[in-house]
Amino acid sequence: MFAMQTDARAVLPQQQATESLWRMELALEDINARIARLSIALRAPLETNADVDHVLQRRPAAAVENDRRSGQHAAHDGPERRVAHKWEELRGLLVLRYQLCSRLAAAVGAPAVHQLLMAADAQLQREGFGSTPAGMAL
Repeated sequence: MFAMQTDARAVLPQQQATESLWRMELALEDINARIARLSIALRAPLETNADVDHVLQRRPAAAVENDRRSGQHAAHDGPERRVAHKWEELRGLLVLRYQLCSRLAAAVGAPAVHQLLMAADAQLQREGFGSTPAGMAL
């Protein structure tokens, strides 16, 4: 009986680790898919590291100066503001993906992270996106 408890305790952390990696793979798939969609919508290439750096260094849009409740709408409250939000989301997702991959590499090693990224890339290809541009692969 004691041996069974020991075996169960040894298996539980491994199952948790496997489930955690599976959730991370799904998160990377979702993040990469949203990055790809935003890149297409904004016509922002992410083919090279310089392209990614250009997106990350892009200046954020100015804050809305007029309160919407007052009925005064500035020119940047319309489609331009939505585009600015998309740029901010793209920047944030690129940073999030980098941080997630960095932490995962520290926790499980670079080869495991590479496999997760390859699986996420394969899922994007199944969804109709082309191969992952160079700037998307870490």
